Amino acid sequence: MNGQRATGKTLARGRSALAHGRVLAKSAGCDAPSLRDALWELLMEAADTLSRLPNRERGWLTAASRAHWPDFVRHYDDSLRGGHAATDTTTLRRSPASAEAIDRMDIVLAWLPLAGGKNPRRDLAVLFGLACGAKVAVLRRRFGCGRRTIYDIRDRALKRLSVRISAELGLEADAEL
Repeated sequence: MNGQRATGKTLARGRSALAHGRVLAKSAGCDAPSLRDALWELLMEAADTLSRLPNRERGWLTAASRAHWPDFVRHYDDSLRGGHAATDTTTLRRSPASAEAIDRMDIVLAWLPLAGGKNPRRDLAVLFGLACGAKVAVLRRRFGCGRRTIYDIRDRALKRLSVRISAELGLEADAEL
């Protein structure tokens, strides 16, 4: 019975994530988003969420490398902003990922292996690479194929994913959500 509850929770989480993907697809300009559109938007959100997660080790190394610097060197930027010299631009740090976004990322990353075809490593690398914003030229060089082939790999992987997710959640693959 405990396994049934977990399956029920997993189905509810998956349906909730797809509902959010539909909202994302609508806000991206899709009038009647399909399951494929919702999945693509969820993949891009998962990539963004992954990039917003902190890298604790990097923060520790950066802080440790500056720890021995004298105070005036560590706070030099602050003194410049105090009117002593003009600064060119201010870079803002991106906000951290929300708990809901992290939960959806976990769901989407668990679904990702379902998108693999005959060459799953390549298919998943292309699909998630494009979702992360990787340049097509970089993917072309890495996998030795053309631009149109990269987009075909993405489209086929999204189709496989939508068919398998629809079967798992009891939805129609090509229907609007």
